[in-house]
Amino acid sequence: MSDTPDTMHLLIVSGGRDLPDRARDARPGLRTTVICRPEVVPRLRSREKLQRLIVLREDAPVEEWVAAARFVHAVDPVDRLTNFTEKDTEKTAAIGGALGLEWHSPETVRAVADKCAMRRVLAEAGVSETIAELVHDAEGILKVAEKTGYPLICKPVRGVASKGVTRIDGPADIERALDWGAVGAGDLDSADLLVEPFLSGDEYSVECVSEDGEHLVVGVTRKISEHDHFVEVGHVVPAPLPAADTDRIAATVRDMLAALGVRTGVTHTEVIVSADAVHIVETHLRPAGDEIPELWARVSGVDLIDVVARQAVGLKVLDEVRAALADGKERPRCAAIWYACPDAVGEIVSVAGEDEARALEGVTDVEVLREPGKRLKGVTGSFARAAHVCAVGATQDEALKRAQDGVRRLSFTVRTDGMAARHETLAS
Repeated sequence: MSDTPDTMHLLIVSGGRDLPDRARDARPGLRTTVICRPEVVPRLRSREKLQRLIVLREDAPVEEWVAAARFVHAVDPVDRLTNFTEKDTEKTAAIGGALGLEWHSPETVRAVADKCAMRRVLAEAGVSETIAELVHDAEGILKVAEKTGYPLICKPVRGVASKGVTRIDGPADIERALDWGAVGAGDLDSADLLVEPFLSGDEYSVECVSEDGEHLVVGVTRKISEHDHFVEVGHVVPAPLPAADTDRIAATVRDMLAALGVRTGVTHTEVIVSADAVHIVETHLRPAGDEIPELWARVSGVDLIDVVARQAVGLKVLDEVRAALADGKERPRCAAIWYACPDAVGEIVSVAGEDEARALEGVTDVEVLREPGKRLKGVTGSFARAAHVCAVGATQDEALKRAQDGVRRLSFTVRTDGMAARHETLAS
């Protein structure tokens, strides 16, 4: 297969918003093909620059994805394979195996996607010994409680965006947890739920770049979550931690990535840190969401999204990342993001205060995520948050305060019905 700049062909599974554009920028002359689900197409930018776009129905089996890739490979040989998202990773690994293309192995993808499988792999490697069980009913949760006691966490085994996560403090919470977990797993590839002990400690995420089995931690992010559904409402970079704590977090994540067989790529790992241990919550074969890569780009000079694009076309990045982390250029020392999470339930009529928020010192970005016409239903997952403000500062506290002040400038006018439809049925 040819690997020269003017002939390389990249097969992208599941879209990636502007990442195909970034890959083409990184490798001039790059040809790109996308295979994806229908839901991805509206979010795929610069579709006119693709060699071809193949859309498969939502329930298409793995074999059909592989057959589509074989067709592409037959008419236009593929040099490299990537998936910039969290969906259809197992299909991507199957395509890699069928076409002999380098990507994450099926075993790695399975262990990362399935939180129960990840727990088994990490326990066998001696990295983490958190007990985790698949459950389908109240009896299953009670059996876990008999082993570990309360509190517990119940969540979809393949969950994303904090959907379907519930803390269980006793038997009275079990039915609620099962119902909410089913809602969270509704549009995922698996309806299974995972139950494990509730881990006490501070929450962080770890942004890492791997190349040929070497794992370089770019930084540790402080995570701030609400306590009902554990939806993240803010992030601060770098996390305000002593160097010794940062080092032990980084060492645990490197051991985890090695145990899972991750060799190349940008990963986003969530951990809970207590006085005596670093507990792995989950990891992802993609960069963080929530503008975290943008925060790190501002304070470190490392653009994790560009790193993903460059690795997708076969470029080595680790030396460049190290150089950026060490270059000493004058940048903001800290950055933060804070989310607007209105308590109201109803249809958004208007949003005010954006210009006022943007005018504040240190504010770098204001974005409304739920525009007029959308409905607010409470903060039940990451996609239900209404807006965010990013800010920089000389300290973590200053950056966070500026972001929070920006959110305070935003106001949402919401129309609610005088009578809920479910109440109207009471009179019939």
